[in-house]
Amino acid sequence: MTIFYIFLTILFAYFFLVFFVARFFVPYLGFKKDMPRQDLPAEVMQKISEMENQAADQKAYLQLAYDFIIHKWTGGRFNVIFNFPKLFRNDIGKIWNQTGYAHCTTKNFILYTLLANSKYFKVDDIKIRHTFWNMVVHQYLKVKLGNRWVDVDPAAASIGNYPIGTHGWFFR
Repeated sequence: MTIFYIFLTILFAYFFLVFFVARFFVPYLGFKKDMPRQDLPAEVMQKISEMENQAADQKAYLQLAYDFIIHKWTGGRFNVIFNFPKLFRNDIGKIWNQTGYAHCTTKNFILYTLLANSKYFKVDDIKIRHTFWNMVVHQYLKVKLGNRWVDVDPAAASIGNYPIGTHGWFFR
């Protein structure tokens, strides 16, 4: 029975660290939604303008932004561990000019920035959500399209076929 209590203690400590303590240290994983940056680099503003000109409505703009993110930054299950230092990036200018791996929080930060600074969305149209996925906390967005809320998870698209309207969760 002692081993069982030790196991439970370790399990509780793990979940406490991953789902509570990490939210104080990892950028964009916190308990509150950060306001979108207003002082965006010119390249980001140019991309927003370009997508606004291509899109006819909210749905088209969201799809363009989603596709841009899933093609510019990669993901993967074990890359979370192998790219651990990238978890703490918070400079949008530096992130924007890099390709390769990006954590879910980074991808969502970029997507949130692209949406909230566009003519199609307001800050109140975007909610940040967290779930349990593959033994870690995972972040995705809920975006208001018209009168309904849809799940948007660009990080999950790097691992499997997760189109707009779905998000990664539990084990898959």
